[in-house]
Amino acid sequence: MKIKFVVLAAFLCGSSAFAQQKQLQNQDVVDIEELYKTNENQAPKPALEKKVDTLSEEEKKQLESLKQDADYKSGTISVSELGKLSPFNDISMIQRKYLPKTERFQIYTGAGLSTNAPWFLNVGGRINFSYNFAEKFGVELSGLFLTSSEKEAAKEIRENNSLQPERFILTKSGVLLDLVWSPIYGKVATLDQDIIPFDMYFAFGGGTAGTNSTEKTVPAGHIATGQIFAISKGVAFRWDYSWLIYQATPVPDSITSSVPIKNTYNDLIFTAGLSFFFPEAKYR
Repeated sequence: MKIKFVVLAAFLCGSSAFAQQKQLQNQDVVDIEELYKTNENQAPKPALEKKVDTLSEEEKKQLESLKQDADYKSGTISVSELGKLSPFNDISMIQRKYLPKTERFQIYTGAGLSTNAPWFLNVGGRINFSYNFAEKFGVELSGLFLTSSEKEAAKEIRENNSLQPERFILTKSGVLLDLVWSPIYGKVATLDQDIIPFDMYFAFGGGTAGTNSTEKTVPAGHIATGQIFAISKGVAFRWDYSWLIYQATPVPDSITSSVPIKNTYNDLIFTAGLSFFFPEAKYR
């Protein structure tokens, strides 16, 4: 009986001690929270709240700088105000263009074919030389060379209809001068691994076209579009789709006595190849 009483007394004493310890811990938490609140309430007001009228010119400049810094960090500053940021203190991250073209030359070489010649297979090559005086604008001189061979359709109309396919006007060559406008710049991802920057351009100009017509060489208008995909800072893959427009007179028909009439002809030519840029890129 005496042993049970001793155990019970020890248990009660332990419970009381545990309760007192728990109360002290809770009191510590309360005291810490109260201390934090007290320090927070008693914290000095920021210097920004000082009356502006009592500030010197130097202090006003510092105040304005602090306000701009606070707006910038909070994300409320506008793009037009980026020029007001302090040098080396406020940094705006603007990514540079991977393949800049300003004040650089470009040589493009590609192979291609005429896409709208029903009777002949016209294949050949193209070489362009261009200079960009601005990132979006440049001038380009291009030379086009094509060779032709008859398709089965041309042989059939020669044999079955007694027609001469060579009377159909073909483009054999061209020398063109264009103004190039590149208004679109973007990036494409391949299988979520590589990011390839590209430009999309439009070209407007004209020159001369060599044909199998009576005139041989005729004036031609030229409209083109294409894309340049950057491989490195000096090499790119390029495709070009050109539209040649000119007037020409077919050769006389040796079978019939019909007089050839001068007409307007169109030729759509697709080429693809590589572009090389020089000198070395200079980032602004």
